[in-house]
Amino acid sequence: MNKELKKKMRGILLERYGVDIDEAVCRFSTQNYAFIFSEKPYMIRVSISPKKSRKEILSELMWVDDLKPFKQTICEPNESLNGILLEEFEIDGVLYRASMFRTARGNIKPTTEMKPMFFICVGDLLGTIHHVSTNERELGIQYGRKRMKDTFGELKNRVAVNMTPEIEKRIHAIQQEVDNLPEELGRYGICHGDFHINNFFVEENNIWLFDFDGCTYAHYLYDVASFVQACFLMGYKAGEDCRKVLYEDILPYFKTGYELNKDCDEHYWEHLELFIAYRVAMAYMSLLEIDECGVVDNLEQIRQFLGYIISQDDVLDAMTAALKKRGTSNEK
Repeated sequence: MNKELKKKMRGILLERYGVDIDEAVCRFSTQNYAFIFSEKPYMIRVSISPKKSRKEILSELMWVDDLKPFKQTICEPNESLNGILLEEFEIDGVLYRASMFRTARGNIKPTTEMKPMFFICVGDLLGTIHHVSTNERELGIQYGRKRMKDTFGELKNRVAVNMTPEIEKRIHAIQQEVDNLPEELGRYGICHGDFHINNFFVEENNIWLFDFDGCTYAHYLYDVASFVQACFLMGYKAGEDCRKVLYEDILPYFKTGYELNKDCDEHYWEHLELFIAYRVAMAYMSLLEIDECGVVDNLEQIRQFLGYIISQDDVLDAMTAALKKRGTSNEK
């Protein structure tokens, strides 16, 4: 964030929220600025209006508020000094939208400390969210959020020129397979949309979940795949076979927690590997579209890494090979 923009935003946020962003750490993703205050129970997110509409942001806040009664570790929105959830303001002709959220307790869980109880607790949290989503869909409740299939397709069209023909063909095949799945009650509904280990903190056996900015209508397995992909890419069981780790070390415990809250038939999990590929494709295409991101370093290296994985027919085998190669390179 440049100094002039921060100075102008500082004055507005101080007036609206009574807090000084000069005392916060600023993180920039592709869509938002996040001002995180050390030792204080809140943070402020500022969205750039062309990235998210007012309706989308309000729908996100409404859904998070609806989830709170079912799970106390959901980081809910707080009102501004004006008593509203979504503050809007303009700087140099650009419209911004700000929200304050309660911050999470605990810290990001290092992959070296991920034990069976951790996966059970994560599954319990996500199963609760998907259970609530299923019930709301059954009642006919709708939020003004996009469908993942539309977001995926729009992104693919925008970045197609930057993909090799081989990767574009592979991603198109994955897209078609997912789009052809029925949007069944109990398997499809509003999801977190970016459920991974950097978006929740762990406090003993409590999982504090935040960053619902990507919430979307999708197959519930997309959230599960997001979590699995992140575990591997962040180094869980580094150097071991990803398929073996998934089915022996992660999924049995995750399912134990998940199925405490979410009813699953015997076929519920059969498309998980497809959605892992879908999630890798989404991550790869998102990185193709940006030139700068405050939370991602070495963009070109990461693009190549994900590009290799998604170009292969078996995403878990490709992930195993890519991670082993990365480990060898790091050792050198």
